[in-house]
Amino acid sequence: MIHPPDVIGKYAPEAVIGVLGEGGAAAAPATLSDGGAASAGGPGKSLLSGKGDEMMDEQAWGKWREIATNDNPGVLIINVQAYFHAALSMVNAFLYDTCATIFSNKNFQFKFTNDRSGLSRSAVFLILFMVIHAVGNLHVFLGPDDFNGYGYFYVRLYWTGLGLPMNIVEEYVMVSIALHAAVALKRTWDINRNYAIGSGKLNLAISGVLLLTFMIIHLLQFRFGATQPFDVRPPPYMLNLHPSDWLKLRLFWTTDDTVKPVAVRDIYKLEFDLFSAGNEPLILFYLFSVSMFLWHAMMGWAKLVPSTAFHIPKMHQQRVVYMGNIIFFFVALCYFSFPLYCYFTDMKQGNVYEQQGIAHFG
Repeated sequence: MIHPPDVIGKYAPEAVIGVLGEGGAAAAPATLSDGGAASAGGPGKSLLSGKGDEMMDEQAWGKWREIATNDNPGVLIINVQAYFHAALSMVNAFLYDTCATIFSNKNFQFKFTNDRSGLSRSAVFLILFMVIHAVGNLHVFLGPDDFNGYGYFYVRLYWTGLGLPMNIVEEYVMVSIALHAAVALKRTWDINRNYAIGSGKLNLAISGVLLLTFMIIHLLQFRFGATQPFDVRPPPYMLNLHPSDWLKLRLFWTTDDTVKPVAVRDIYKLEFDLFSAGNEPLILFYLFSVSMFLWHAMMGWAKLVPSTAFHIPKMHQQRVVYMGNIIFFFVALCYFSFPLYCYFTDMKQGNVYEQQGIAHFG
């Protein structure tokens, strides 16, 4: 079948077109150059030289390839490669904002401002702290030696606290909370104070105030609450470096009888006392506050990720939001589990007391 010249020109613009039956030397093939005009040259010359039509160059060599890679899962239902790149972007943003510290922001320039840089920096560090704190508190499931040894680990760092009865990490957390709350209230007052509660514009502020109230109560109960002494053998070098104890997650205490026991704060018993039968209102308040944390974190995360301050590429932002929400659910489940575990189980005995045949917890 012979196609007319106009059809050939439509679907094969670089094809040599001539009159059927005429011989002779073939004309030089034509290519589309600037603006789509035909010009002499080899096939694809305009694309390789970078002087061709802008749309053609973009389609051949442009960023659409990267976008298509992130949107096309290939043979998998989930695009693993795209989520891997999104995770790298998220980790990079966390490391950058954490290393930049909360002090390199624009909120303190001759006067206090509502710039969101301090809000973002403090939020990133507090998220990181909440994850580490949740994982550390999982030691309560291992027993009193692990949990009290974990608490004593931070006490042994008091020398970094600039003369205060706390370590430098706790001080940095306190300053981060103060900065986060101050900037958030300033922005709410300047931007959203005229909105009604039903508008949803005040959800972050309301949940933030509830969380701040909970944190004050939580500090008074656990950080500054009265405790009994508990004997534990702390590792000589801060962490238990014996390989046989690594698989048992025995990081903050040792069974070595040559290590002298040290009387530490019994925060293990304190937690069981606070979350025991008869304290149901406190347990419900704790669970409600964890729910507020989850709500606050998810709302704040959805606003933080698209912001230019967090440096997440636009094509990865939605995936980073998903991954962040998964992390928040994991953290919330950890905090949900602590009071429920203490309420439904009994306390375990400590290693030193078992060796001495003493029932420390009755």
